[in-house]
Amino acid sequence: MPTKLKRITFAVTPDIENILDEAKKFFYNRSQSEMLRILILEGLASLKKKEQNSLKK
Repeated sequence: MPTKLKRITFAVTPDIENILDEAKKFFYNRSQSEMLRILILEGLASLKKKEQNSLKK
């Protein structure tokens, strides 16, 4: 059964692996994929907000 979700692969450094292990404590009831989707979306939203705030100054 084909899925409509696109798959990506990336290398994880030991430092990032440790950070993801810590993040999993907050996302214990979600899959690793869902955790990464949330972290990416929240990170991008934070960057966008930061950029908008810097343009207002």
